[in-house]
Amino acid sequence: MSARVLIFQDDPEQQPRLYACDKCGSVQSPAIYLARDEVRHQTAREAAENCYNCREHNTCSDCGEQCSKHFTKCDKCRRTSAFDRAEKVDAATVEHCFGYNGGFYQEVEEAVDAGEPWVFDATFTPFRIDPDNIIDNILDDHHEDASVDDLKGVDALLAAIGAFNKAQTSGSYFPDNKRIAVLDAALKATQP
Repeated sequence: MSARVLIFQDDPEQQPRLYACDKCGSVQSPAIYLARDEVRHQTAREAAENCYNCREHNTCSDCGEQCSKHFTKCDKCRRTSAFDRAEKVDAATVEHCFGYNGGFYQEVEEAVDAGEPWVFDATFTPFRIDPDNIIDNILDDHHEDASVDDLKGVDALLAAIGAFNKAQTSGSYFPDNKRIAVLDAALKATQP
């Protein structure tokens, strides 16, 4: 793809000011880049020539295959990278887990039945109230010098919040991308 060079009509030196995609007209300004003047212009021109709006795909930075324009790596390379970076844990130590594409499993056996070769361990975060957010919220609606010292009953409020937080047994599970359980014994020695 090529780019159109935009020059201000009243500029006596007729210097390029902006670069636009030839296909959709998206404009790139050299002024947004922090670099030497020639590098700023070169970068803006390249951004217009390789217009993100018009691009249909990216090229994987690892293997060179086409991938979604929303990623710099293809799915296989992203999966391999996630697998390689993570600590491998015994599946027997994992209670709840997530598949690579985000599916949540209450038990590892569900992931096995779904054909997952490996899963991310899950971490549990109980429902809780952040006392600092409550105090800040109270003070935000008042004069700028308002402080926690102006409030009465803060100790009782903090004790109630502490009791509430301690009583919580429900919450949400989130994937722990640093811990993987390999579910297929044949895969333990190989990558996904």
